[in-house]
Amino acid sequence: MRIGIALLLLSFLWAQDAPVSLAIALRAHSGLGIGFFGKLQDDLKASTALGKDFQLIPWATTAGANIDFLFAKKILLSGTLQLQHYDASETERGLARPYALHYGGQLGFALINKNLWLFYPYLGYQVGRYEVRYTNYFTEPIFFGSNQELRPLEKRTFSSNLGLVEVGVGLRRWKRGEGISLLWGADLGGVLSPSKGSWSASQGPAPAGVNPPQLRGGYLRFSLGFGYVKPVSETSSPLPPAPGERPEKERRKKTEVAPSTSPSPSPAPEKPKKKKAAEDDE
Repeated sequence: MRIGIALLLLSFLWAQDAPVSLAIALRAHSGLGIGFFGKLQDDLKASTALGKDFQLIPWATTAGANIDFLFAKKILLSGTLQLQHYDASETERGLARPYALHYGGQLGFALINKNLWLFYPYLGYQVGRYEVRYTNYFTEPIFFGSNQELRPLEKRTFSSNLGLVEVGVGLRRWKRGEGISLLWGADLGGVLSPSKGSWSASQGPAPAGVNPPQLRGGYLRFSLGFGYVKPVSETSSPLPPAPGERPEKERRKKTEVAPSTSPSPSPAPEKPKKKKAAEDDE
């Protein structure tokens, strides 16, 4: 029963009339995010690091931009740039704050494209940099791993190149259905690093004795932008025109004008011939 309802809903969405056939948009987005960092918290809870009271705060603010292309009424391609700026997590020993800046592409399929609304799920892949900024508040050195020592009031950044798989859904609303138009909308999605990275340090050797970096999380973003919209009526090929009345009238006019312009033989010379033939018979 549920499968039948789902198929019926999908068939209804597929059969919808889509008024927007082609669109290109540039939009900025910002919102909230949440992140989980593998075993990074365990590494920072060490007695030589930030201590057992340390807890990583998973909440983040997000910002970025997209350029979107909608074509064939259903297919949506996007290029994306996304920043996740996580809240600072600290104890009396020091502070740790993760960041992530990634860029990549998205492929979506419009389930709803009607009445200037666009709703689509999408998949994406991004590459970029994941960082943890580490600061020592303590009067004694603290460590990250076994070989990275931070002296009092010293700051250092540990980073990794991470690829992220992205899954989400997007909702858009066009203000106009033709020409230049504003748009707004929202995205709900998640990211996951399918493989583990490796740490590097802004100073000194790569950290040893720590777990490899990982990232997974989710986001809710709100978008505002503008773009160009082309409706279906403009992109659909026009039907071949039916035979018009004007060409027909012109043809009739030509056929009517032709006899009047061409000289016709006068019947007058026939009469003398007939009269002369009658006189000869007499």
